[in-house]
Amino acid sequence: MNLFSRALALFGLGGISNSDKGQQTGTSGGIGTDAGIAVSDERAMKVSAVWACVQYITNSVCSLPINFYEKTADGRKELGRHYLNDLFHDSPNPLMKPRDFRKAMTLQLCLWSNAYAEIFWSGNRPVALVPLRPGRMTPYLVDNELVYHYQTDEGMRVYSKRSILHLKGFGTDGIVGLERQSYARQTMGLSVSADVYASKQFAHGGNSGAGYISFDAFLTKEQREQARKLYEGFHETAYEKGKARILEGGSKWNETGMNPDTMQMIETRGFQIGEIARFYGVPEVLIGGGGKSSSWPASFEQQLLSFLTFTLQDYLDEWEAGIKDSLIIGTDKQKLFADHDVTGFIKMDSKAKSQVQASWVQNGLKTRNEIRKINNDPPKGGGDDLTVQVNLTPVDQLASATGQDDDISVE
Repeated sequence: MNLFSRALALFGLGGISNSDKGQQTGTSGGIGTDAGIAVSDERAMKVSAVWACVQYITNSVCSLPINFYEKTADGRKELGRHYLNDLFHDSPNPLMKPRDFRKAMTLQLCLWSNAYAEIFWSGNRPVALVPLRPGRMTPYLVDNELVYHYQTDEGMRVYSKRSILHLKGFGTDGIVGLERQSYARQTMGLSVSADVYASKQFAHGGNSGAGYISFDAFLTKEQREQARKLYEGFHETAYEKGKARILEGGSKWNETGMNPDTMQMIETRGFQIGEIARFYGVPEVLIGGGGKSSSWPASFEQQLLSFLTFTLQDYLDEWEAGIKDSLIIGTDKQKLFADHDVTGFIKMDSKAKSQVQASWVQNGLKTRNEIRKINNDPPKGGGDDLTVQVNLTPVDQLASATGQDDDISVE
């Protein structure tokens, strides 16, 4: 990034200007907003719509089990004892449970579109993963090699790409994700301003606190000084403490601030819910917005499917791609992979669930034991045969059961 681009970034101008070497950034520059409020990441989290979006995405992603498989000639098989299962199912590091680690990383990815973790290696085996703070991390391109500069209390620490698990959102160069908080800052600034204004309205008993005191006659210099002393701190006394103040000598209080109806504060705050939801890809109705005109699917099952497809899937794909890129090495990259099990997320009523599962069994798509495993039931003897709807005969006996000579198979 050249000197001119750095100067623009200091004033929130210029957008992204990542060169082919040096510092790589995903921010739009600046922390100020047109609403006159500087919105830090911590302040943004105090906006209920931001909190709700981040919480829904993070908790939903981390509720889906992540499993590891090896490609085989006829499909795939689950890995048994393996370092990936050790990291993601047992313990990623001595301080965290697997869910704690995934929550921290997903929250980073959700807020900043970049999440970082240090990888500790024992030979060619990763043995621990420790989350790092995105605000302290700066990726650099040096001689076409990506390195990461991380600011610590002891000074700058430089990591090679091999030592960092980097999950990123969409970006213009594939090096860093466009930091969501940076681009949403104007929207959040307006929302924070509305929250602050509403809080002051309650604190002032519904009054704006802005106005002036008028007198029926011209005041002398001495009278002006006396009035200034008499009504000094009038706003704090009259409004913040909720007490009335006596105005003497024909003086009169005149309100100049606009009331909440004039400023359409209720509509503004409601509109900001949708604005923030769009930045996170979360449907308004899911965080209490949208109103009666929402086009969100009517059924609960359709709602979950839409949320999974258009919002969560990108996070799941990035987790799976990040694990393959950073934690699987050598020839294992061609045969090992991660995959999330989303079946538990697709909820349906008991009747619909039984009909779907019965259809799988009756059409030879799944065995009875596979269905029992989905429902957390123990396997039964003879439950590993695929059957179809001819007296529920095993597939390999279908020809003899129907008296046909030709082989019948179910693919």
